[in-house]
Amino acid sequence: MIDKRKLWSGLLLACVLLLPWSAVTAQDNTPTVALVLGGGSARGFSHIGLIKALEENGIPVDMIVGTSMGSIVAGLYAGGFSVENMEVIATHLDTSKLFDIPLPPTGGVVDSTGIQVFLDELLGGRTYEEMAIPFKSVVVNLGTGEDEAIDEGKVSRGIQASMSIPGVFPPVEIDGQYYVDGGLKNQVPADVADEMGADVIIAVSLEKDYAGADYRNIMDNLRLSLNAMMGGYTELHTAMADVLIVPKVGLDSSWEFNKAGYFIQQGYQAGLDYMDQIKAVILSKDPDFEFQPYKQAGYSEEELKEIVQRAERRVEALPKRLTFRPEFQFDNFYHFPKLGFKFTHGPLSWFGIGYRYGFANPLDGGHEVFFDWGKHNWGSVDLFVRKSAARDLPTFGVTVQGPEIKKLTLEAAYVSQGEKAWQISASNNKLWESPRAVAGLSLRVSGLRPQADVPIQDSLLVAAAPQVQVYPWGDEYLPIAVALVRPYFLGRFTLESPVTQFELRPSVRLGIGSEVQFFGLYQTDLSLGMEISGSRGTEVNFRITGLKF
Repeated sequence: MIDKRKLWSGLLLACVLLLPWSAVTAQDNTPTVALVLGGGSARGFSHIGLIKALEENGIPVDMIVGTSMGSIVAGLYAGGFSVENMEVIATHLDTSKLFDIPLPPTGGVVDSTGIQVFLDELLGGRTYEEMAIPFKSVVVNLGTGEDEAIDEGKVSRGIQASMSIPGVFPPVEIDGQYYVDGGLKNQVPADVADEMGADVIIAVSLEKDYAGADYRNIMDNLRLSLNAMMGGYTELHTAMADVLIVPKVGLDSSWEFNKAGYFIQQGYQAGLDYMDQIKAVILSKDPDFEFQPYKQAGYSEEELKEIVQRAERRVEALPKRLTFRPEFQFDNFYHFPKLGFKFTHGPLSWFGIGYRYGFANPLDGGHEVFFDWGKHNWGSVDLFVRKSAARDLPTFGVTVQGPEIKKLTLEAAYVSQGEKAWQISASNNKLWESPRAVAGLSLRVSGLRPQADVPIQDSLLVAAAPQVQVYPWGDEYLPIAVALVRPYFLGRFTLESPVTQFELRPSVRLGIGSEVQFFGLYQTDLSLGMEISGSRGTEVNFRITGLKF
């Protein structure tokens, strides 16, 4: 006869033992979701908006894979940064601080050591094994020609390798092997997520819009040819994706890092457009799945500011090799262009030494040897010795420029010979701005060379120079080879007068110019103008300002 008490005890014990197994089984039924972020240079900012859409709609990110720019966004998110944190970094970061253009180049035009150090500080020096979300960076091994997924070692090093576009950035050495941008062979690595065991794969392809291509343009043809070559790999590797998202980005946006906000919004909209499809795939794996909106906490505004500043200081402290750089300047004292070269960095550190020649002014131009020093947040000092053809003795001079503070720049200069001895100016070229026009103002005080029996107040000149720049294409940058240009028309009206008497000396400068961004990272300005002066007659000047190398 069966003992009922023993039977019930046995059944109770079985239930207790089976409960954990049931919970594990239920947990195993929850699909693992992988996010795959493809490469696309500046277009990769759209990944940030996409992640925002996923969070708002309760789509989990259990693992993440990235190529090139997708690897940067993936790495930051896997490292705990919130969508808001990444938006701030993308829209406010001065990328020119992170990259250097050494001349002559070695391995690539742009040195990417700065971005690796910057990312390493942001991520706290973590390795792939220490990331909050499982993460892999896709690269191409130059020695074998094969694409690989890095998941060991420092995350910052793997990301640097994954974004190293051949020709632009040098290859990155890791354990004796050299790696470049994974987009060459695996632009959208959904296959890597499949190998990681993902149940649902959401992949993002930043395909370009071919409708706007100019087939008479050699650069467009080269880009299209490269896309055609990589297209076969993309189709092969995205076959494993359950959902393939294609944000609406254009053909010529690769270098437009200044449009981060626009790309983020495009990515967010793309996420919403594909959301029903994403949810349908997850529900097909688990009909009981609940979509709970969430937000990755990230860092507070103050914490993020501190981390970014610390990272920028590390980049600034990096030793740089001795480089040769061209010099393009314009003499604001006597209005003539100067061309030359200088050596800087290496044993010279932040100092530079070089040669310039001043054109079209035999009295104040000529051969010039100079020595300078400058830092981003400190300003610059320039000392020179010049031998002019029309002067017996050499001319000595110094120019000191402070850092830009709220768009205001202060500058002081002195020369040992010539009508003017010294000059102090304050300039703000963006007092008012809109997409199609920018207005500014420059104020200066100049001191004439002292003469016998002339009171000092009679040797002072004051001047005001309002100017306006009109942009026919608004805030749009036009692609030309590896640069983006924003053309403008320039007009400046200067009124100068002695302090002690009202004796106006007007001059008008009219010209054309363009803001230029090399690789979307380096901002510079080029202009060509004609100056008409009431006191000096008509002059035609070629002026180059603010050029960075």
